[in-house]
Amino acid sequence: MNKTVFAVALASAAGWALAQAPGAFTPPTFDGLDTDKNGSLSQEEVARFVATIPAGGPNPAPNAADVFGRWDTNKDGSVSRQEFDVRPRPTGPGR
Repeated sequence: MNKTVFAVALASAAGWALAQAPGAFTPPTFDGLDTDKNGSLSQEEVARFVATIPAGGPNPAPNAADVFGRWDTNKDGSVSRQEFDVRPRPTGPGR
């Protein structure tokens, strides 16, 4: 990935994370996470999203590799829209 594009994407994600109210969580959309628009989510795309999830209360900060592993149910190294749509979701306050 072009370093400039990556830097802009990372800065945008950081700005989005800072703009969230403390404890607020906005569920992701597949199209929002698929930054390269190739129709699947890479480990890097999932990790960028996971980095924006606040820790707190009973929920520790999630581990990006664990999240990706749960979402990639067929273990092919990417998350399809279908896998994303049926992914396990955290429960509890703020999730």
